[in-house]
Amino acid sequence: MPSKKNEFPILEYSTDKVAVINPDRDAAKPDRDGQGGGGFGRFPRLCLMTFFEEVLARAVERYGGEKIGAYASEMKDFPVYRFTVNGTEICVVQAAVASGSIAMMTEMLYGCGVEVIVCCGGCGVLDDIPEGDVIIPVRALRDEGASYKYLPPARFIELQPGPIESFRKVLEGHGIPYIECATWSTDGFYRETQEMVAFRREEGCKVVEMECATMAAIASFRGKTFGQLLYSGDILIGGAEDYDDRAWYNNVSARERLFSLALEALCRL
Repeated sequence: MPSKKNEFPILEYSTDKVAVINPDRDAAKPDRDGQGGGGFGRFPRLCLMTFFEEVLARAVERYGGEKIGAYASEMKDFPVYRFTVNGTEICVVQAAVASGSIAMMTEMLYGCGVEVIVCCGGCGVLDDIPEGDVIIPVRALRDEGASYKYLPPARFIELQPGPIESFRKVLEGHGIPYIECATWSTDGFYRETQEMVAFRREEGCKVVEMECATMAAIASFRGKTFGQLLYSGDILIGGAEDYDDRAWYNNVSARERLFSLALEALCRL
């Protein structure tokens, strides 16, 4: 029987810290090249996760990134690279999409010795926010599944103050305006209806994405550090007929800038 039984299975969770398969064991699983995830203690303590595959590829060339392991999944292997940035050693990996996938990757990274994760990505906006604007989530609404396996049920999870303060210092140092707000983390990409958008706006959410609440919950459960930096992508307040994706996935300048800012903030932690 679960440690915390509930009428609804998604709200049942175990307080036991030891699972049948634990992330440090899973991290040693070989990738398709025969190289393991690394084993506990192999990766640098600082990790940047980014959803921007093309930006990561250019960064690997720029910093001479060395592959030190991989998150091996049925989708593909996600290589983990080691960089040295202004004398600070970090690791960088392309982030997997959605709460279930990002939970496993996050656990693997922490299991390999990572202590601090900063994640950068795009988000949908629920307000009239110009495309490409920088956003710091300060709390996440838990409308996804994985966070409920780590923490007791709650509507929101608060983001940690350390990374938030690091983001502020970097952004203000460069004179870049930014927004701090609540984000709506949801698994239901195709269930972001006008009704739900209006409801989440009433709760104070200005943006929507799929992973923030999960990663924050895992960091809290494992006693690690996590922060997220976003840029505004598509806009969801116009309704289906007026929906505008604003070609957010092609906003190269916003992606490059966010990666650079996240990298700088990470190196301060």
